[in-house]
Amino acid sequence: MYEKHYNLDYLTETLKILSGVKQKSYTYFNDIPEGGTIVDLGCGSGQDVLNMSRMFNTNKFEFIGIDHDPEMITAGQAAIQDESNVKFLVSNVLEVSLAETSVHGVRMERLVQHIGEPLNLFKETHRILKDKGIVVVVESDWNSLSFYNGDSAIADKLNGYLTQQKVNNGRAAQSLTTYLNKMGFSQITIEVFPFVLRNYDDACKYLWIDKMIDEMFSLNIIEATERDRFIESQKHADQKGYFSCSMNIVIASAVK
Repeated sequence: MYEKHYNLDYLTETLKILSGVKQKSYTYFNDIPEGGTIVDLGCGSGQDVLNMSRMFNTNKFEFIGIDHDPEMITAGQAAIQDESNVKFLVSNVLEVSLAETSVHGVRMERLVQHIGEPLNLFKETHRILKDKGIVVVVESDWNSLSFYNGDSAIADKLNGYLTQQKVNNGRAAQSLTTYLNKMGFSQITIEVFPFVLRNYDDACKYLWIDKMIDEMFSLNIIEATERDRFIESQKHADQKGYFSCSMNIVIASAVK
């Protein structure tokens, strides 16, 4: 079967272009009381947990990174330096081994898109949050992926593949406020952050465009001529200096 749409290398690379959005997402926890606990669900390699620990180093917060993948948790544990207030747990994010109303904040980045039943995730988030606790969700809006050169019909097929087949919940970013409302959260906010890639290599590195096009061909979604034409058009635009593609990242927040 085909590779899931992330791995350690992918997460490491995307850190470079999402640093501003990440920093913004941390600031939603500024008003959590001293000594509070913040959980990063689907924490991956744990870099955001460590970043928050360093950012709030005078607040006496406790940070817990949770991910279902032991490889990711091992990477997070190996990256701990002097952060005695950080721990990592291997756990299903839909059944977290934390008590009800036990944490002050929950952060999720690019997690909801991988969950087939997202309301269960938000139900579990609601369960572990204290009253007035804060949830912050960062998501990729795969449906917003746009190419400004080449065959738009093939680009449309690529969007369809990403949002309807490759990513479990590819339209998650557009549904975050709906999920939060359904679970009874209040004070909902949403911000949209577009980012633009200016060369084809970066599109392949950060969005795996080349891999996705190859998968679509292997699955008979596009023909060889369409695959080749799309790739050639992107490379041509790159060589001529006018390559451009963009995608939105959104941050939603709410209070229990």
